[in-house]
Amino acid sequence: MSSEPVAIAQVPCARHRNVLTYLRCGRCDTPICPKCLVHTPVGGRCPDCARPPKLIGGLVKPWTYPLCFFAGLGVGMVSGVALSLVQLGFLTWFAQVLTGFLVGEVVSAVSNRKRTSGLAVAAFVAAVLGPPLGIALMVALRLPAGVPPALLVVGVFSSMGVMGLLLLVLSGVIATTRVKN
Repeated sequence: MSSEPVAIAQVPCARHRNVLTYLRCGRCDTPICPKCLVHTPVGGRCPDCARPPKLIGGLVKPWTYPLCFFAGLGVGMVSGVALSLVQLGFLTWFAQVLTGFLVGEVVSAVSNRKRTSGLAVAAFVAAVLGPPLGIALMVALRLPAGVPPALLVVGVFSSMGVMGLLLLVLSGVIATTRVKN
């Protein structure tokens, strides 16, 4: 056995072929130059090995999505009932924005603060459908029996006007910001 040191040759960087380097990734042994080197607590890594693992929406259990949707829908319906009982006039826009925030917070809380695109869709749909369903429920209680519920919901949407529909969409967008990545 000889105790002579082994000479290490310079090799081109895996990402920058015109740069010669002695450095290698501590995990995959890929040649890396100082531009590519990422300092981590366990040593120098290439950008691929240093990248944190991507969280997938699979971390949310499948039954969580409908549970979150119905919880958000319930908050939206309560908001719709409250808006139908109290006439706020110009401040209705503020109530709709608050509804979107509350729906998003409820969806976020029920999902244990998970943030996925699927939960964002559930929050958006709940914030957009909840208030009109709550208003339709209040109207249905005042009307004689026999009026189809679908007709009531369509009537509520058509009576809201363009500004009311825009406020619903704004409410949905605000709800998504509470749960989207």
